[in-house]
Amino acid sequence: MTGRKSKYETHVKPYLPEIEKWCNTMTEAQICKRLGVGKSAWNEYKKRFPELMESIKRGRTDLVSDLKSALIRKAKGYEYTETKITRKKVELSDLMKQALIKAGFEKEALERVDLVKTEISHKKASPDVAAINLLLKNYDKENWANDPQMLQIRQEELRLREKQVESNTW
Repeated sequence: MTGRKSKYETHVKPYLPEIEKWCNTMTEAQICKRLGVGKSAWNEYKKRFPELMESIKRGRTDLVSDLKSALIRKAKGYEYTETKITRKKVELSDLMKQALIKAGFEKEALERVDLVKTEISHKKASPDVAAINLLLKNYDKENWANDPQMLQIRQEELRLREKQVESNTW
């Protein structure tokens, strides 16, 4: 066999569990780069090694499930908490600095005093019309379409094909 030695055993196979997890957050090109394997070699490994394809499929199944959940959540609207932290430098008076030094604070620490303010707000994201539309088109195909007339045409076409099958004129 000519050509370069395969990196599968050293660079890919030991990382199959990680590859499954990475498929949830990375593209295949990013995974190749992380493993130090070329894209063409990666594609060849997917054809030759079913365990690699299985790891990728399991990772993608989790990703698709997560994306469906996120889309459903966006379509229905949701509540969330937003935290905003602001810092403002505070100048202490000399009298205040002296009192704090007597209380045990370091002089250097009093030169960089910040007032930290944390604002926590509870918000509600409204249902998203585009997400609703996409979900209905995929989950309720018989009753939902962008073009209701086209939906009627498709339903009528289906009825005609069923009649053709029944009468063996298909």
